[in-house]
Amino acid sequence: MEYVKLTHDEKILGKKVLLTSQINIIRITKRIKKYQELRNEETAAKIILKRKVAEIIDELKNLKKILPKEKNPKEIKEKTDQKRHKDLELEIEEIKRKIERLQ
Repeated sequence: MEYVKLTHDEKILGKKVLLTSQINIIRITKRIKKYQELRNEETAAKIILKRKVAEIIDELKNLKKILPKEKNPKEIKEKTDQKRHKDLELEIEEIKRKIERLQ
């Protein structure tokens, strides 16, 4: 086995590099733990959100069952058109009666 002789400055530099690497590893480890905590919080929030959305969907279904059914817009329009037509017919008849009275 061979040994390499290091100067005092090289030993100090080597120790500094080693200690700096240890500090960086500790910082990275802390960031990884923080990331994992945030991911767990995110997952929990997503689960809660999914439950709330499901509850809202159920409530909407219940409301749809309870509320009266919507009439077809065409049916509504036809009925109003028929009513207008009848009203116009009645108005025409009344005008005819007035004309007859004048004669």
